[in-house]
Amino acid sequence: MEADEAEAIFDEFAGAYRDWWGPLIAPAAVRVLDDLEARTPGERFDLLDIGTGTGVLAAAALQRWPGAQVVGIDPSGRMLELAEDAARGVSPSGSGRLRTIVASADRIPAPNASFDAAVSSFVIQLVPSRAAALREILRVLRPGATFACITWQTDDPAFEPDEAFVDALDELRISSPSADRDIHPYTSPRSAADEFRRAGFRAVRASRDWLEHRFTPESYLLLLEHWIDRELFAGLDATTREKLRAEALSRMRRLRADEFIWRRPLVRVVASKPPG
Repeated sequence: MEADEAEAIFDEFAGAYRDWWGPLIAPAAVRVLDDLEARTPGERFDLLDIGTGTGVLAAAALQRWPGAQVVGIDPSGRMLELAEDAARGVSPSGSGRLRTIVASADRIPAPNASFDAAVSSFVIQLVPSRAAALREILRVLRPGATFACITWQTDDPAFEPDEAFVDALDELRISSPSADRDIHPYTSPRSAADEFRRAGFRAVRASRDWLEHRFTPESYLLLLEHWIDRELFAGLDATTREKLRAEALSRMRRLRADEFIWRRPLVRVVASKPPG
């Protein structure tokens, strides 16, 4: 996804992302900070948050490390505004310790060796070239500094509530727009580790993690309407939209509770820049 395209998309849907998608992935995102905990260079350090989004990771870092100064970069200016709001919410000093910059992971506007550590959650799969982004991250880290990130692993399992929703669309003869998403997840932790090493990182540790969330028919339909299939719902007239809600809920309520457990594999990586 090119930077200008990402900016337009996430500027438009920043609020929906914060309210509907961000809370779902937040528990996995903040685990990145656990990987950084043992490698932080002291009470005061400079941290780069790559793909800050609405500020979940940046705000958690500010709260965990009162001496940290965080720079958050993201292609979306609107996302960064929400990140600044999140920083103000964690502590009186939070907003003063967060600086935001509109930028992408493969073009970081910072001098060489600017940061003591870097983190990223659910971003590396969106950049046009992961290899270029990793080299750029390596450039702005100080010798011996750590980069910790988490992202999606390739996976396409069946999810019964999705099938029920598709059946509701078919029943009402509603066409669903085709998804065209430029996303490049890792195929395995090993493939991630190999790519980090090729970029120049050392002491690379990659592992599989999991994101699990238990939905209800009502909560999953809300996620579909406000995030996953927001364009579909927005394109319907009020009567048809209400019919779709009713038909989808009717079908979803026939499913077992355990069929609403949404579980996806992740790749979690922590690596260091070689000492100078």
